[in-house]
Formats: sequence, structure tokens, C-alpha cells
Amino acid sequence: MKKLSSANKGEKGKITSIKGDSRFLSRITSIGLTVGSNVEIIQNQKKYPVLVFGRDTMIAINRSECEKIMLEVVSE
Repeated sequence: MKKLSSANKGEKGKITSIKGDSRFLSRITSIGLTVGSNVEIIQNQKKYPVLVFGRDTMIAINRSECEKIMLEVVSE
């Protein structure tokens, strides 16, 4: 498992945990990122938000929020 912020471009995985207060959890789940959902890393460059593709949508997540999301990388 790794933090979403340390995942590499092109990696696919499943979200295993999301840490944070109730406001953060509510916002993250409302945009479609929930425990168990599958995502693909589209872009992960330093100083820019992480772009992920999940649930048929591209989502930009700021780096500090990515530190709170754990990902289990799926090898293909």
C-alpha cells in the first residue's frame, strides 16, 4: 500500500483507506472517491494536483489531501 501522493503515472489501484475529519471525508466521498473504488493515476507531478481517473470521471486532488488517501496498487 502507498499514499495516493506517491503513486506513479499509469498505476491502477484500489483505495483502501481515507483518513481525515468528517468534512474532508464528506467532500472526498461526494466526488466519488470511496474505500474500495478503483482509480488510475493520470498525472502526478510535483507542485501540481494529482489527477486520477475513477468512476468514469477525471478528478484533481491537491497534494495534501492525497497524503490522507491510501492506495493498494494492482499489478496487471
